[in-house]
Amino acid sequence: MNERIKEIRLFFGLTQVEFGRKIGVKQSAVTGYENGNRQPLDTVIASICREFGVNEEWLRTGEGPQFVEVTR
Repeated sequence: MNERIKEIRLFFGLTQVEFGRKIGVKQSAVTGYENGNRQPLDTVIASICREFGVNEEWLRTGEGPQFVEVTR
């Protein structure tokens, strides 16, 4: 999951500080997620998915589409 979190952050062109602010964690937590030293809580995973339109299954397992399809 660490590489997928980093991939999302870079896709949106955000620094670790900016990404952390959007999901409600400090930059040090983002660093830990990205280098695999920390596992994000379910609430953090939910924040990433909600804030960036990410498919939770993809974020957790790498399977399925990366983004949730938005319908009207």
